[in-house]
Amino acid sequence: MNIWHICIFELRRILKIRSVLLNLFILPLLLIFILGTALSSTMGTAKEAIPDPVRVGIIQTEENSGSGAISKALNAFVTSPAVADMMKVQSIPTEEEAVSAMRGGDLDFAVIVPSDLEEQIMKGEEARLQWILGKDGTLNVIGETLFTRFTDELNRQVAAAKVLGPDAAAAMAEHSQTHSASSSYIAVSSPGEVGTSYSASQYYAASMLAMFMLYSGMTTSNSLFGERDKKTLTRLQAAPIGNGVIFAGKIAGNSLIAFSQAIIIVLMTHWLYGVNWGTHPWLIVLICVLITLASMTLGVIVALLFKNAASASAALQGIIIAMTFISGGFTPIAVGFVQRISEFTVNHWALQSFLRMMLNAPVSEIMYSIMMLGAVCTVMVAAAGLIYRKAGYRYE
Repeated sequence: MNIWHICIFELRRILKIRSVLLNLFILPLLLIFILGTALSSTMGTAKEAIPDPVRVGIIQTEENSGSGAISKALNAFVTSPAVADMMKVQSIPTEEEAVSAMRGGDLDFAVIVPSDLEEQIMKGEEARLQWILGKDGTLNVIGETLFTRFTDELNRQVAAAKVLGPDAAAAMAEHSQTHSASSSYIAVSSPGEVGTSYSASQYYAASMLAMFMLYSGMTTSNSLFGERDKKTLTRLQAAPIGNGVIFAGKIAGNSLIAFSQAIIIVLMTHWLYGVNWGTHPWLIVLICVLITLASMTLGVIVALLFKNAASASAALQGIIIAMTFISGGFTPIAVGFVQRISEFTVNHWALQSFLRMMLNAPVSEIMYSIMMLGAVCTVMVAAAGLIYRKAGYRYE
């Protein structure tokens, strides 16, 4: 009799228990469906998070609104495709009318172009615009960011003029006038896959997968207690095999169950609920292996520390639920003290790894979360090894 004989026997024993199959395979799929459907309205996509175009009023004097180079550059900026998608611009004669329009809800943001702006630019002075802020802070930030980008480009030309001389300023003004139609100086990008974000089904598929894989550790704990409570451990120890072989065989059998659970949940959520797990299947396998390791280690620690199966199961359930909660597995947790604590849990780094893959984040970011998950597992394995050396797995 070797490790694989005990492993196969453990697999057959577990697969005959209907409640275990229900809790490990059916229940997580039902919870993912219920949570993903019920809470879909609380987690929008990136497209839903994009605000409406900012309604901007531009206030400039008649001298400034003529055929000057600055006026043409500003007009080219606000009509460029990238900027035009983010704001709707209209000319306002006076500051008083702009304020009145903002109070009436017709404008979100206003820009005052100083009457001597072009003269200041030609003198090599810093270009500045004045803002009139509206009621919506997000739209104010968008307006400030866009027009600050415009003045930054003007100031870059001013700095070049200081170095190259006044002739360079005139040449740059002519270049801006000639190529203004094709120069917006704005680049729009989005992290991960453009225009996408994880849905509620994706979020809870990742969090429930991590949680229920940890619950596989409870089958390990119950199995270890079962051999002692039924006094069958003495028969195994009487055979010509060591305690380490018995222990390793049971861990191997339960590990295969946990890993099979992960594969089934990933495939079924993809086929039934349309969950997109990203484009790195081998990284998913690596994460599931690490969670399986953490699950088995947690089950072993609890089984060796507690005297009976009931107290061990209660403690293990409490630990898993607590780790799931503080890591945001039930609802996303805002940045703060709780999130700092969650960084010491398996659930946090497993969830972050899955979510970053779902968003098609760079591999370096995904690997960082996986390495942190591996570090947590390493600490748990070391703790389990120390406890096993002291307590051992034997009949008492």
